[in-house]
Amino acid sequence: MSEATLNPWLSAGKPVGAVAAKLLEAESLLDLDVPVAEYWPLFGSYGKDEITTRHILTHTAGLRTADAARTEPDHGTALEIITNASVEDGWVPGKRAAYHPFGTWQALGELVHLLSGSSYDQYVQENVFEPLAMRSSTFTPLANSDSTAPESVSPMYVTGGSRSAEGTRYPVPFATSFPRPPDGLMSTASDMVRLYRMLLGEGELNGAVVLDSDSARDIGSRHRVGMLDETFGQVMDWGLGVLLDNKRYGPAAPYGYGRHASDLTFGHGGRESSTAFVDPANELIVACVFNGMPGEPRHDRRLRAATTAIYEDLGLG
Repeated sequence: MSEATLNPWLSAGKPVGAVAAKLLEAESLLDLDVPVAEYWPLFGSYGKDEITTRHILTHTAGLRTADAARTEPDHGTALEIITNASVEDGWVPGKRAAYHPFGTWQALGELVHLLSGSSYDQYVQENVFEPLAMRSSTFTPLANSDSTAPESVSPMYVTGGSRSAEGTRYPVPFATSFPRPPDGLMSTASDMVRLYRMLLGEGELNGAVVLDSDSARDIGSRHRVGMLDETFGQVMDWGLGVLLDNKRYGPAAPYGYGRHASDLTFGHGGRESSTAFVDPANELIVACVFNGMPGEPRHDRRLRAATTAIYEDLGLG
């Protein structure tokens, strides 16, 4: 690996979708509290007519059934699965919380497409990556039809679970025919740092203004507070598309930022493999990726150890 190596960041790329949503809000094209169905009528079927973009960004939509679209290689069919998905029984959007790995974020990508007139990857390329000089970042499929990853992309290995699975490559979606906002970001660690430098700089990086200061601060503010996350089984606070530091609820919350991270820290992890976050109180940004997926418990232990060590090595512990 080198500084130029592209890594699959998986869900750690979700905050890009939050930036895109805030950009559309600033253009008066999107209201986070208006039902998604008002912009995309087909989305409103099967009890989804009250789900807003804010519910998507805070994982309170109750639409984990839409995650069935994750393995669908055809974009149209994936969107059909999402529009035909129904809200979980007894779920009132905004009143319960559960992390949604795929379906709602793919819906967010389609919303960006419908409101901007550009594909999701084109929109974020022009409005996020290019202004921030994130020259290696892309949601555009990188490989040919046989799903072979290009040499510039680091492989991701499954290193936990059954013996037969250890050392096998995780099926990162290199060759899908459509951009995947939930888990499809390919980027370098230095590019990820640039994204969080912009958020730390209240929307600006090296003279390039991507977001107004209020929008940038809003992403990392606590929008979902004290709610049990029914996917992780822990009380967890969320911003808009970002996970807040949750040590206030005890040490067990997964995908945390280490023992010394301040209460203001926010970012996002990628499945069993990565994290990128900013700690405004310490003016610290971290982008960290492992190329082996050992299972959630082992990854959580190594991530806590690594991020704690970073603080201590920098004299911030």
